[in-house]
Amino acid sequence: MNTHVVSRFPIEVPSALTAYAGPFSLSCAGEAAAHDPDLGAWPVQSSILLGRFRRFGEATACALRRGRQGGIRADLLPGFTPSLLIITDGQQRLCLAGRITPTGLIWCEPVATDREAWHVVQEACQLRAQAMVALDRDAPAEAQALRFRAAALDGRLVDPLWRETAATLLRQPLAA
Repeated sequence: MNTHVVSRFPIEVPSALTAYAGPFSLSCAGEAAAHDPDLGAWPVQSSILLGRFRRFGEATACALRRGRQGGIRADLLPGFTPSLLIITDGQQRLCLAGRITPTGLIWCEPVATDREAWHVVQEACQLRAQAMVALDRDAPAEAQALRFRAAALDGRLVDPLWRETAATLLRQPLAA
């Protein structure tokens, strides 16, 4: 999987694209634990809205801060395990996403074509199927790792309007 560690702060996009795209939302996707006295515990896909921003650069700056170790407070949702930070525009189009790792935020490389998007969706579906098998084998940690890998692939499914811009931003040289 192609990913980019990003230390540039903040990322700005051409005003022509963002003039009518805002406000931008930053959300954190992950898993929370659901509990039932009779059924036990199981993971539930969850998402937390972290903020809305006028400019894309503000959203990416916040994502970089939140993507650091301890950037997502555990008290936001007890039992929540963050996986992905997601930036969407005012029309809910995926602009950019990044995986949360112990070393910081790693931006997901956007797909370049619809055909590549189709292959990414297929791979993510296969990983989720493998996660179900792992759960059946009573291997919850393996299942979660597979689901998080699938989520990282989903992060590559940037809206066609944003693909070129996102790819261009990730090709920029890293800030010193």
